[in-house]
Amino acid sequence: MLLIATIDPILRKNLQTTLTQKGDPFLLLAEGEDIIETVFRHNPSMVVLDLYLTQPSGLEILRQLREQGFAGKVVLLGGQSTQTLAPEASRLGAIQIVGRPFNANQVLGAVRVASGDLDQDPQ
Repeated sequence: MLLIATIDPILRKNLQTTLTQKGDPFLLLAEGEDIIETVFRHNPSMVVLDLYLTQPSGLEILRQLREQGFAGKVVLLGGQSTQTLAPEASRLGAIQIVGRPFNANQVLGAVRVASGDLDQDPQ
């Protein structure tokens, strides 16, 4: 299962459409939802976190997940601040960091790279 937490409602809608069409199991979370609790409740194989989440930030969520024992794969959605956060994100085990602007296909491409599914047809 793929868990995606992002502040971007348009990206969430596009990801929902694409993932539903593909039949892949997923959860989409928005700002303010308890992402850490949801990760441990559903134990996804991969988490996609938006660095622009606040209270806590995407990076803080990743830090807390690792401190609490989550060993799954993580992809981060970044932006202009990515360069300064990249070393810490890498230290915490982020496999990919996708810079803005991006769309649903780019995010899912990063998920495919991170999961090692490059041999599979993206359609």
